[in-house]
Amino acid sequence: MKVIDNFLDKDYFNKIKDIILSDNFSWYYNDSISSKNDPKHFFYFTHNFYNENKTHSNFFNIWEVFLKKIDCKALIRIKGSMYINVNEKRKNKSHVDYPYTHKGCLFYLNSNNGKTYFKNKIVTPKENRAVFFDPSVPHSSSLCTDQKRRITINFNYF
Repeated sequence: MKVIDNFLDKDYFNKIKDIILSDNFSWYYNDSISSKNDPKHFFYFTHNFYNENKTHSNFFNIWEVFLKKIDCKALIRIKGSMYINVNEKRKNKSHVDYPYTHKGCLFYLNSNNGKTYFKNKIVTPKENRAVFFDPSVPHSSSLCTDQKRRITINFNYF
């Protein structure tokens, strides 16, 4: 695992942040976070940029420079996740992104107290922080209570 702060140059990061935080960016409701057996009050919003060998978003191109920087040879998925502050501190159930070894990068769009839990490390979200890890190893997200929302972008690739 590797954590890199200020991963993107400031101008490129601000361009991405302005797009994703704008009123013109769509988020889609998911009624579970880790599994279909989650309690009813476990929900979040996602934006699929890329999945299943095809683009699912008009905003996919904003990641072109990012994908070069992480040396992506083959893309599996790019997914944005937005967890709303519901005034509850909660660690979500552990999950794996895919059951086979591949590369992963979790990119934090905003600073907040909704930590990410990995096998041997806990990472606090910090704006423009990238975490490189093996997404086939169980990990979990959590809710934030100090900001309106917790936004991450998850890259799965080879």
